[in-house]
Amino acid sequence: MQKQVSQCLSTENESFCMTLKRAQSGDHQSLLSILDFLHPDMQYLASFIKLPREESIQAMKAAMLEAIRHGEIHV
Repeated sequence: MQKQVSQCLSTENESFCMTLKRAQSGDHQSLLSILDFLHPDMQYLASFIKLPREESIQAMKAAMLEAIRHGEIHV
């Protein structure tokens, strides 16, 4: 599954894009920063998944890490 991240226009978006690029090149701290940034959204989405909340969040984190590492998210 390919996702396109829209073009970075604001300073916040540029910062996220830079963090994403570092994460894709193997920077573990950047990966953790992205997961921290997405955690509130993952908690919300976990309420719609018929699994225990923590299991749902872990599955989403694993999928996000895999997508970043395999270059499935483009800036």
